[in-house]
Amino acid sequence: MVEFHTIARKVGNSWAVLIPKEKADEIGLTADNPNLHVSLEKIAKLKEIAGLLKTKKTTAQIMKEIDEGWD
Repeated sequence: MVEFHTIARKVGNSWAVLIPKEKADEIGLTADNPNLHVSLEKIAKLKEIAGLLKTKKTTAQIMKEIDEGWD
């Protein structure tokens, strides 16, 4: 099994995912045996997860706490 990040592209009414050659070689993917088991997971964009950390501390307070650990 190999894992990698890629981008899905719209092709007609479907979506396509390109497999890098290095990864295809790693699993022995060939035109004679193109069978795959695929598991998909959407990765959230940073802007989609930004703001999920809720705290009442200011940035200065958080930075001070981080700095205290370096004494």
